[in-house]
Amino acid sequence: MNPSHILLVDDEPAFQRLGAAWLRGAGHEVEVAGDGEAALVAFRRQPADLVLLDLSMPPHHDPVAGLELISGFAPAPVVVITGHADHALALKAVERGAWDFLGKPLDPDLLRVVVARGLERGRLAAELRRLRAVAGATDDLGIVGTSAALARLRDLVRRIAPTQLPVLVLGPSGTGKELVARALHDGGSRRDQPFVTVHCGAIPAELLESELFGHLKGSFTGAHADRPGLVETAHRGTLFLDEVGEMPPPMQVKLLRFLQEGTYQPVGGRETRKADVRTVAATHRDLEAMVGEGTFREDLYYRLKGMVLRTPPLSERPEDVPVLATLFLRRASGGGGRFTQNALDWLVDRDWRGNVRELRALVECAAALAGPGEAGERLLDAADLAFAANGEMAVPVMDNGATGRRTLEQEVAVLERRLIIQALEETGHNHTHAARLLGLSRVGLLKKMDRMGLR
Repeated sequence: MNPSHILLVDDEPAFQRLGAAWLRGAGHEVEVAGDGEAALVAFRRQPADLVLLDLSMPPHHDPVAGLELISGFAPAPVVVITGHADHALALKAVERGAWDFLGKPLDPDLLRVVVARGLERGRLAAELRRLRAVAGATDDLGIVGTSAALARLRDLVRRIAPTQLPVLVLGPSGTGKELVARALHDGGSRRDQPFVTVHCGAIPAELLESELFGHLKGSFTGAHADRPGLVETAHRGTLFLDEVGEMPPPMQVKLLRFLQEGTYQPVGGRETRKADVRTVAATHRDLEAMVGEGTFREDLYYRLKGMVLRTPPLSERPEDVPVLATLFLRRASGGGGRFTQNALDWLVDRDWRGNVRELRALVECAAALAGPGEAGERLLDAADLAFAANGEMAVPVMDNGATGRRTLEQEVAVLERRLIIQALEETGHNHTHAARLLGLSRVGLLKKMDRMGLR
């Protein structure tokens, strides 16, 4: 390992010599500064792994004034050293960001321990910053896909999540609207509070009010005890109203009142209660058309529509199909399965009317029918069986079982893959130059590479 770089800041020449000699003897690189200004210049020139800082230095020799220097050495850990060691000053130093506090004269054993702990703390903090930077650059928020449409959606989620705006998520069934709602919750200040889902279309209309706002004992037949509603459960968290377009008109009125005032009454109760929630609503219905038809309240629509996000169908992002299919297969097979290129091509060409939900169901069915340890071709056969049960078109297999030969379409796919790989190798994987060799646009090449699993 490279030796640690320590900046020793003290105005006493004798202490500079002794301290620097001791630290160098312990295997550290040491730079010495005699005052705060020189120390800051040295730190900007070469950031230190640890700073040993005397608080009482020229021109003022005021320990309290020396506290102002601490923040200038961030993010390096700062160990404050002073001859004015007292409890109050130690607390002030820590409040300003100091890692530890030592008084003169120094105990060499204590200094050794404090320096070692400070350097370790600095290494851990640097690693944490690196991991957070990587996570920030690669985190897909659970919204998996490489398409430009999903990249834009993830960007909007990151920007909206820290706010308290209500959000309306629109999109066809099976496109991940609940994943977007969960990402909004996890990315905001309420992340440590409850995330509560209300399935507006799955709860009978006569029970929806009780489920949402709770009820009191004896308020209706079967109400044997007080029961809190989902709104109360979501207090200080996020309330996700899934398929809000299915909510019956009478409940729309009561929901609107809650969203406007933050108050509600349990079924059978007269006492008004309050709940602080962020609302995220989702639906596959056209709410604007429903407003025009009079089946959805216009004032509720605008109350829910603080910000609108749209989840695109798979038909608008076919490049995401191989990514999703591979992910679902790995999960279903414990990480051991994979699709052949022929299978991925077929999956991309299919019309996924059920979107991601349909794709996931097929992949999980194929993996279950294939059994553990079977090859990609067997997974294709299993998917073929799954579709045959519904009377749909069969999945093409890699080899023609009757003749042992590939079809023309399969031969073309194999040739296309080989030419792309050859062009990439010839150009050192420069996508622009490889696309020019192949007579393709760079975007067209990247799409083909995504479909073939070459990226």
